[in-house]
Amino acid sequence: MAITFTVDSTTGEGTFIRVLRDGRPLGKILDAVGLYRFYEGDRERLGGSAELQDADLGRLKTAIQSRYEGRGR
Repeated sequence: MAITFTVDSTTGEGTFIRVLRDGRPLGKILDAVGLYRFYEGDRERLGGSAELQDADLGRLKTAIQSRYEGRGR
């Protein structure tokens, strides 16, 4: 199962990067104040805590791929 990343939008809160698994939405990365936070589904809208976070986008992408590639839906 391939995980891909595409820039979604930029708002006053920061930049959102959409995370897709096999072309279907998995979650979003929010880049805010130098810390990248990954939210599965739409949890960032509900005030939920981030599934994963890192100050380095490359490391966060690697962590997301390690955690979610090969995992069933």
